[in-house]
Amino acid sequence: MPHERGRQALSLMLGPIFALAVAWAIRPLILPLWAFIERFWCASVAPAVTVIRMPYALPWGVSLPVPVPDLGASGPSRAAWMTSAVLVGVTLLLAVLLRRRHLPLSLALFTLAVVFVVGAAGFTPLLAPFPYVIPGYIQSMLLMGLTLMFMTPFMLMVIYYPLDFGLGKKVALTLLALTWLALILPCQFCLQAFVINGLGLIALPVLFLLFGLLLDIMGLVALYAWGMSWRLRHE
Repeated sequence: MPHERGRQALSLMLGPIFALAVAWAIRPLILPLWAFIERFWCASVAPAVTVIRMPYALPWGVSLPVPVPDLGASGPSRAAWMTSAVLVGVTLLLAVLLRRRHLPLSLALFTLAVVFVVGAAGFTPLLAPFPYVIPGYIQSMLLMGLTLMFMTPFMLMVIYYPLDFGLGKKVALTLLALTWLALILPCQFCLQAFVINGLGLIALPVLFLLFGLLLDIMGLVALYAWGMSWRLRHE
């Protein structure tokens, strides 16, 4: 693709600029926004649930007050084990009965069942005790989300900025990607907190592996694919 070295150098500077902007905005903008979104959903779903701030100490002496719903959950009861066994059996049966033309759905059901079984092993004497609780889990996922937000401009710097798109389109795609993460992360993990609270900790492994940051990265891939369809400067 035709390009100019000066313009390309200017484009590549966007990665560090946006990454520094994300790092600066974490405490004054991003975390307060997440706390507001979580309080909104908690007030709408369960007014008795409050949003607490769990401090996370960084190596250089700074603490991040990560907002998380103050919810708890217990390990699986006998009824939960029986219900889970039935659901896993039905899921595997459906995966086997689906015809070849539905192979992607069959593989998805099989994967779901296997992930659930492996996660449930954490509540058995083989791997117990299960080491996670809801607030700690949500805090960890939101911190991972912040890391993903910080790394997104650098990823675009490698796979998008060198291409012959206009500077405005590169800025627009970066802002879209960061906005997607800033809005989806608190909604996603606040919802997961309520699901785990209702179903028990046995639901946590599946939510983490299949509906955690994988979902956010899929959104980034979709936005990147859309950005790749935009017109080049010389078209």
